[in-house]
Amino acid sequence: MTDTVQGGGKGGGGLELRLRPTAASVPLDRIVFADVELVATGGPATVSARLNLVEGDLEIEVAGAGRAPVRATWPWPADSAPRSVDLPVGGRLVAAVPLLSSGSAPLFPAPGRYELTARFAARRGESVASLPVALVRTAPDDAVVAGLLGDRDVLQSVLGAGVLGAAALSLELLATSPDAGTAAAADLALGRTDTLVDAASDPEVVRAVAALLPPGATGQDDRRAAVVARATAQATAQAAPRAGARAGSLPIERAVAALTGQPLAR
Repeated sequence: MTDTVQGGGKGGGGLELRLRPTAASVPLDRIVFADVELVATGGPATVSARLNLVEGDLEIEVAGAGRAPVRATWPWPADSAPRSVDLPVGGRLVAAVPLLSSGSAPLFPAPGRYELTARFAARRGESVASLPVALVRTAPDDAVVAGLLGDRDVLQSVLGAGVLGAAALSLELLATSPDAGTAAAADLALGRTDTLVDAASDPEVVRAVAALLPPGATGQDDRRAAVVARATAQATAQAAPRAGARAGSLPIERAVAALTGQPLAR
C-alpha cells in the first residue's frame, strides 16, 4: 500500500513536490516543458532518483474541459532498477519533463485551459503529489507546425531523440521554430549535437535536452555529455560574480542540475 501526501507534501514525510510549466500560456505549435522539483523540507531524506516520465516513478495527470484526465506518457516506458539520492535538509532534486503526448496522441489536442498534477513515488510506500497548476494552450501561431506536433512519427521521434518513420522533413521544419526548446528538441532528434552545444548557454535548450535525455534513464549519451560540459562551464561563469547566492538561483544552474541529476543544496 502506498500513502500519497497531497498539497505539495508539506507536513507529511518532510517532502514537497513542485510542478511548474515553463510558461503559463503556450501556443499549440510549441512543445511544453515543465520543471519538477522534490524538496526535503523536514530533514535529510533518501529518495528515488527516478524523477522522470520514462521509469514510472513520476506521473503527470492532465485534466481539460470536456474530457477525462489523461497522463503524460513516454512511448517506451522502462521500469529500470531502483536508484536513490540523498537530499540534505532543504536539498532539491530537480528535473525537466516534456508535456507532449499521452501514448502516441497529443497531450493537448486543442486550445484551452488545462490543470496539471504531478505524483512521485519518492520512496517505498510513500508517494507525494504536487499542487495542481494551470496551463493554457492557445491557438498556434503556425498551424502547419502545430499539425506536425500531432503526428505519431514526430511525437515518437522527439521523445525518442532520433528520427523515426517519415519524420525527418517535419523535424527540419520544427528546428526552425522561434521557440528555443522546440527547436532544440528537433535538433536533438536530428543528431545536431554541435548546434545544441553552441546554444548551451540558453537554459531553454539545456532544459529540453534534460527532459528528452533524462539522466539515469537513458544510459550514457554523447550528446548529453557534450551539452553538460558546455552548460556547466556557462553556469560556473555566470555564478562566479554572485558568490554566496543560493544554489540553483540561476536558470542555467537549475537546467544543469536537471541535466546531470545532481541535487541542489538549500
